[in-house]
Amino acid sequence: MRHLIAVLLATSLTATVAAARPAKTASPPLPDTAIVTVGSGDEATQAFVAWPAKRAGAAGIVVAHEWWGLNSEIRDEARRLSREGYVVIVPDLYRGKTTTDPDAAREMARGLDEARALNDLAAAIGWLRGQPDMQKSKLGVVGFSMGGSLSQRLALAHPELLSAAVMFYGRPETDPAVLKTLAVPLQAHFGATDSTSTRADALKQSLTAAGKDAEVYVYPGAGHAFMNDEGASYHRDAARQAWARMLAFLQRHLRG
Repeated sequence: MRHLIAVLLATSLTATVAAARPAKTASPPLPDTAIVTVGSGDEATQAFVAWPAKRAGAAGIVVAHEWWGLNSEIRDEARRLSREGYVVIVPDLYRGKTTTDPDAAREMARGLDEARALNDLAAAIGWLRGQPDMQKSKLGVVGFSMGGSLSQRLALAHPELLSAAVMFYGRPETDPAVLKTLAVPLQAHFGATDSTSTRADALKQSLTAAGKDAEVYVYPGAGHAFMNDEGASYHRDAARQAWARMLAFLQRHLRG
């Protein structure tokens, strides 16, 4: 009898503990990713793709990478964007080359053929448009540093391909005569302590002179590459604010 009582008490206690223990919740799965080929023939290059959880009706974004190449940090940026419900593709503008050395990165950026890079970005947009079930009428480009410059230039060169362009730092086009041709909504972000932050003021003035309405933000205390959370220049507050502004901008122009 004592043994039976002990068993019953143990069973009761186990049931009570089990009832009090919160149910385990599975971590949300990372977005599906893939390596695809964009372009054709000698102009073909690989690209990293991050898919959102819900692909049907999703808008697409092409990302232009920094001068480091298609590295882990820019892949993480693509994953973050895909978690917001976008199909994100990052073409490899260096065709397999990456570096962590600033001098090597500078040389790689100098050696980049801009026309070819713009063709790679346009080919990535073509790939997005070829995917089934996507929303293809509105597509965007987001670029960082070297890629920031390219995102603006893509909007100027191929406005028919885009509904929104976002640039994070980089070397913007500031000629009012050129900016008069801008037909794509543009948002730009710069760090106030960046040695080239005067470009932000020049861009604002030139856009006004060209009669164009665009969003240009400058972040106090932030330097160049303040979005790169793998680098020493990462600025958390500026990055969070810029990210929120970008998402609101993309929402208006790609989903509105």
